[in-house]
Amino acid sequence: MLELSTFGVLRDLAIFASIATALGVVAYRVMRHFRPEVSWNHEGQVLSRPYAAPDLMVLAGLGLLFLSSMAPPSGGQADAAMSASGIILSMLFNLIVCAALLLYLHQLRGLNPAELFGLQHLRWRWMGKVVLIFAVICLVAVSLTSIAVTKWLQDIWPDLQPQQMVAVFQSSGDLWIKVLVIIAAVVIAPLAEETLFRGFVYGVLKRYTDAPFAALSSSLMFAIIHMHVGSLLPLCMLAVLFCLAYEITGCLLAPMLLHMIFNTTSIVLMLVFDVK
Repeated sequence: MLELSTFGVLRDLAIFASIATALGVVAYRVMRHFRPEVSWNHEGQVLSRPYAAPDLMVLAGLGLLFLSSMAPPSGGQADAAMSASGIILSMLFNLIVCAALLLYLHQLRGLNPAELFGLQHLRWRWMGKVVLIFAVICLVAVSLTSIAVTKWLQDIWPDLQPQQMVAVFQSSGDLWIKVLVIIAAVVIAPLAEETLFRGFVYGVLKRYTDAPFAALSSSLMFAIIHMHVGSLLPLCMLAVLFCLAYEITGCLLAPMLLHMIFNTTSIVLMLVFDVK
């Protein structure tokens, strides 16, 4: 269950990240006015030029929607999230948001998501090499960061609980719930979250700022939505690595595969070694 103190920290951080991102967009706008010769947003392989002002407005709307939906935890909410129906509803919501975003891009903006996300001409060998290398980097870097953060928080936040989905997976004796958690983590989350955060949020922010700022800002947002203080830094680092893999390959499939590999490995470790 999400504690009230944890919720307060995450809510404040979400507000800070939103304000900082908005100020960053304005600051880059001013810098472009004085230095128009600099290609602020064209580095890397990820397309950003097709995005325009309406997409920035949609991004702002999504941010406001998330902030307004953040509410103090209650026992009823926690119980619903731990049920099979709660997990299914969460998966459906993620898929609906992803589908709505793709429809918006294709129907209202006239963009081809496959072309926008670099999915039309796949270089499988190059993709495989990048994914393999980054998978090792992600697992090692995030594991070491998680250990360091956990040790640091032991004195500051001794009662910090594991992520809610992790707690559900470990504590539930229902095989059906475990299967649903695996599907949500290995299939739904990589598809929906990468489409939203790397495909859209990162792409739009890169269009109006640059790649480093967009990577840091979108990665912080990605970490916050998981609603777990202890995972903020590891997840933020993981998301930055996903952005880097996306830039190197120019294909959204790279971070999707990395996300699947990371979550699959985490589940296997929980099953074999009871790792939290």
